[in-house]
Amino acid sequence: MSVELLKQYQQDNGLSQAKLATLLGVSPAVISQYLKGEYKGDVDNIDKKVGEMLGRARDKACDVKTDFVAMPTAQKILEVCSMAHTMNDINLVIGEAGLGKTMAIKHYAQTFENVVLIETEPTFSPKVLLIELCNKLGIPPSRSNHDNIANIIEKLNGSDRLIIIDEAELLSYKCLEVIRRIHDKSGVGVILAGMPRLRTNLRGKRGEYKQLYSRIGFVCDLADRLPDDDIGELIFGVFGTNDFNDSFVKASGGNARRLSKLIRGVNRIAKMNNKPINAKMVERISQMLID
Repeated sequence: MSVELLKQYQQDNGLSQAKLATLLGVSPAVISQYLKGEYKGDVDNIDKKVGEMLGRARDKACDVKTDFVAMPTAQKILEVCSMAHTMNDINLVIGEAGLGKTMAIKHYAQTFENVVLIETEPTFSPKVLLIELCNKLGIPPSRSNHDNIANIIEKLNGSDRLIIIDEAELLSYKCLEVIRRIHDKSGVGVILAGMPRLRTNLRGKRGEYKQLYSRIGFVCDLADRLPDDDIGELIFGVFGTNDFNDSFVKASGGNARRLSKLIRGVNRIAKMNNKPINAKMVERISQMLID
């Protein structure tokens, strides 16, 4: 029975035997023999692995993805991106973690082909940043930062592109200066998105970075929480009701990331129990989330 179920799962999902082997934690040779009914090892153990994997697949089928919703907060982010793109400015998107900054800027980047999205890491140095930009632009990276900057500027000149830097608060002053230099010389728009400390990083603790901060055009400041109306739009988009908005608002604390986890958890409980959502489900899931 497990063999037939596995064959059906493989066919439905277009999986290779190598992929099945990875999912089950066995070798491709074992999977090949198992599917042919020729496996001489511990068949019960493979049956158990198959059952567990298919169970997880059923659970995942109950999951719901909170895709991009053009709620008012997201529209503000898209607008400031569009302004930077059109006016070739350096604009900021600032807000606490979990307010939907990344989802909105990714949506913008996916909507327009001439957008370069850089997702910053804590390890970024000017050299790493420049190599990342070169790779995104299809430029063979050089060992020289000077050459990389020159090649990037040449590629971007007159291109009408937009560079979006996510988690820009992680960038050092030198990295931010590199971005300023590229913007000044190429004329492309730039979005710097990040936590509130990004503003301080650009200005300097004593206001010493005037040359950098003076380049900023417009700022979309999301503060520290989503408006209740935004939360209501997200809830209605998933569940088709606003009857439990108060419960979701209270449990999420206005945090989009926490709200997403609440939505997924509540949806899973409702689907697995074949029941409509209710306030108790929201409360139960909220108690399981980390503060």
